Amino acid sequence: MAKRKIAKIITAVTGDRIVVGEAELRHAQDHFILPVVILLELLEMVFKDPTDIFVDDLKAPKLYHLFYRLENKRFLCAVVKITSSGSFFTTIYPTGTSIRNPHKKMKRLKR
Repeated sequence: MAKRKIAKIITAVTGDRIVVGEAELRHAQDHFILPVVILLELLEMVFKDPTDIFVDDLKAPKLYHLFYRLENKRFLCAVVKITSSGSFFTTIYPTGTSIRNPHKKMKRLKR
């Protein structure tokens, strides 16, 4: 099994140390036309000062935290997979002017 290349580790407001892998970061670049350095800064803002955090626990034993941040009247959603091995960034994408309806029905950690 190939070793995961780490781009950055960010401590979120939840206390989780989120591992941002290079492959996931490259995938996230498909949603934004930003240099990697700026995308990492954006991720740090979302994880450290989110508007809302939701928990998706329907895919047990994996748990997902969805970090939402309102920027310029638009929401960004960063998804983090929480496992027994740690917390891993999976993707970030814009959701427009509102939080996605299925996410609104999930347990809210922070508002």
